[in-house]
Order: sequence, then C-alpha cells, then structure tokens
Amino acid sequence: MTRGSVYWINLEPATPPELGTVRPAIVVSSAAYNERLESIVVLPLSSRAPEIWPLRLRVAIPGLKASFAVIPGIRQVSKPRLHELIGQAPPALMTRVSEALALYLGD
Repeated sequence: MTRGSVYWINLEPATPPELGTVRPAIVVSSAAYNERLESIVVLPLSSRAPEIWPLRLRVAIPGLKASFAVIPGIRQVSKPRLHELIGQAPPALMTRVSEALALYLGD
C-alpha cells in the first residue's frame, strides 16, 4: 500500500463535521510506515464542489466521478476499514496534496 493509492474506505462511525459512509480516500502516509503499522492516514474524497485552495482540491481519478480531496478531513484509520483499490493518484496531484497539507498543518 503506497502513498497516493486510492481506496474505497469505510469511515463510519463518524460525528459531524467528520466525513462518514463508505467513500473513496487517498492514502497520504508513506509506504514505509504503511508496511509496519496497523493503520494508515487518508484524505477522504467528496463530490461536493468547488475547489477551495488549500482546503478542498479537485482530483481526477480514473473510475471516479469529479471529486475533491477534503484536507481538513485527514484522519488515521485501521487497515481493515479499506475495501477495494480504485487506483493511484498521479504525481502532480500528490504534489498539490503535499502542499495543501503543509499549509493546513503548518504554523
């Protein structure tokens, strides 16, 4: 499981404003940690528009309708929550995700 992998993932139970249900999510934790730990860190995807830099990024993933990565929705989840692998986010998108995360999580 590598950084940038996109999976269907079960995010229930969730309490608003957390995103719940089974939805796509991008893995943002590194492959080295993903191999060793029982959990991963993901960014949930939403179909709710528009892009709002750096909080909501438009993503184009083959096999998915227009989606947006929800940066404030970043969360750690256990691996058993993962369902089907959808695909891989392109490198240019992961660069934008890294930039948005740095802005959101930085001082």
